[in-house]
Amino acid sequence: MERPLRQPIARKPSKRTETLPTNPLTEWTLTVERLQALASQWQGRRVLVVGDLMLDEYIVGNAERISPEAPVPVILCERRTYGAGGAANTAMNLLTLGAQVVLCGVIGNDWAGEKLRAILGEAGIDTTGVLTDPSRPTTVKTRIVAQSQQVARVDVESRMPLNGSLEASLRGIAKELGRDCAAIVVSDYAKGVVTESLCGGLRELKGQTLLTAGPKPSHLAHFAGFDYLSLNRSEASAAVNNRATSVTEVGETLSARLEVCGLVITLGGDGCALFCDGRLVAQLPALRVQVYDVAGAGDTFLAALTLALVAGASFVEAAQVATVAAAAVVRKSGVATTDVTEMATLLKSVG
Repeated sequence: MERPLRQPIARKPSKRTETLPTNPLTEWTLTVERLQALASQWQGRRVLVVGDLMLDEYIVGNAERISPEAPVPVILCERRTYGAGGAANTAMNLLTLGAQVVLCGVIGNDWAGEKLRAILGEAGIDTTGVLTDPSRPTTVKTRIVAQSQQVARVDVESRMPLNGSLEASLRGIAKELGRDCAAIVVSDYAKGVVTESLCGGLRELKGQTLLTAGPKPSHLAHFAGFDYLSLNRSEASAAVNNRATSVTEVGETLSARLEVCGLVITLGGDGCALFCDGRLVAQLPALRVQVYDVAGAGDTFLAALTLALVAGASFVEAAQVATVAAAAVVRKSGVATTDVTEMATLLKSVG
């Protein structure tokens, strides 16, 4: 699918710097051969994605003049493109990495829902678990781009929790679909689909299938007892009400509180920090690539982390695989995906 071109993002030094403890596991160990071996193990594995589904819309054109009605540019639309966003982007990333993907979520009874369902179906994603709620719109993120620069974004969404009967239906379908999957990935964007009841139902499958998630801070307690969680720095800090003074303190607090097997805090250009049993076990460096757009990179990281774990990788090794995948997509404009061939090429070029 065509994406609007964007200029590289100029990265400024972070205002917050932190020296994490030196640990032998911070050394990069993933090789191209090991990546390919793991990928051969996850190919064709069945994964369920549950969460907030979105349609990404791009309106691309030229800013010809300033509006006489207000000091804003008038954009002459040249084309519109559409893609899968939110939990649907996580599903697309799993698919391009080689998994069989089943999707579970909610769309509205509208053109955007039909468009998203068509995109997913054409890609080969099983939408058996995608339910329609006539009372809410399909979430749409419309990005307006002129002269290769995003000038505005318009969101259409409902953040209200699902009604009781629909929530119960989604919970039942997700549990039933999840029984036959190697992993369940919950992609939470706080749009009303991911609830305590839904996560509780999925947690009943722990031990039968791997449970991973990318939670929003307000819902973090829902994911206690999952296997692996991934948050970015700002989400992790918000989850402890910004009271912790360092990434290490945040991660150790959350890891102990949530009783998960592993917690990842992604740190952008600083890589990621890994926590188990309330302690920091590793900090991995980021791969040095030209960054164009970070939108959707968290979905890619979570998808690759999950598949590597399914393939038998250690936590640290799986995070290295996820780091390579995320580095591959931030080099592209718009919400994007990657595949094993591209990841291997990237790893070889920076190794």
